[in-house]
Parts: sequence; C-alpha cells; structure tokens
Amino acid sequence: MGILDSKVAIIDSAGAVHAMGRVNKSRYHIKYLLDYLEENYPNIDIRKLKIGSPRNYYGYIFSKLGDIIYFNDKGFNGDTGMMFFPDELTDAQIQTLYDLDLGNQKIAICFNFKNVDSYRMVGLEGDSSLPEALDLYMSKIKRRGNFRR
Repeated sequence: MGILDSKVAIIDSAGAVHAMGRVNKSRYHIKYLLDYLEENYPNIDIRKLKIGSPRNYYGYIFSKLGDIIYFNDKGFNGDTGMMFFPDELTDAQIQTLYDLDLGNQKIAICFNFKNVDSYRMVGLEGDSSLPEALDLYMSKIKRRGNFRR
C-alpha cells in the first residue's frame, strides 16, 4: 500500500514511512495512530488517549516522539492532507519528505508545538503541494537558525 492509498502515515526519525489503513475505509484516523503507539511505544499508556480528541492533540504527542504524522483526507475535502512535524526533523525525514510523491494533493504542515493547542502552519490555504509547503517550511526554519539540511 502506498502513502496515497493510506489513511494515516508515520515517518519515523530514520525516515521510514509506516502507512496505515485504506483511505476509503470508515475507520477513524486516530485508531491507526493508537495501534501504532501501542505497537511501537509500549511505555505510553494509550488508555488515556481519546478517540474523539482533535488532530492537534495527536500531532503534539507524535511531535514529542520525533515522528511526523500525515493525515490523508482524500475524498473528504478533495485531495488534501495534513502533516504534523516534530520540533526538529532528521536528515532522513527531510530526504523522505522530498522524495514523497503525493501527486496533486494539497498539504498543510503544522509545526513548532509549544503545547497541545499551540502550533504554526504553512500551506493552510489549501493551495500548496508538498514540495511547495516544504520549501516554505524550510525557509521559515532557516530564518530562525534551526535549519539542519
């Protein structure tokens, strides 16, 4: 299954893509994340995590783990997706992001979480492809002096 067919994908710190679920299935995005947490982070008590929690809640959790979350909303809001970035991207994650082919999908990137309700966004207008959103994100990070590429 490719990333465009998945409902959720995680890009871990090694740059590996873990695609989960089919985009056309009715299962919640969050359930795939909970399965991933349970399998890969057994020290996190998932009983405290709620299915109805907003995306930024899970974006915050994964950002603190160093993983990137990708929510594929194909079919719900047109061809759109949302990515939540950790505070720092590894070189492997950056390379994987630039190698991903999401076709014509429009992407918003959420980043710089200070708490569960605080983040910045690029591409929110819905007209940015992944390479465009990444370039905008990288230019913002470079200006702040946190650029690792």
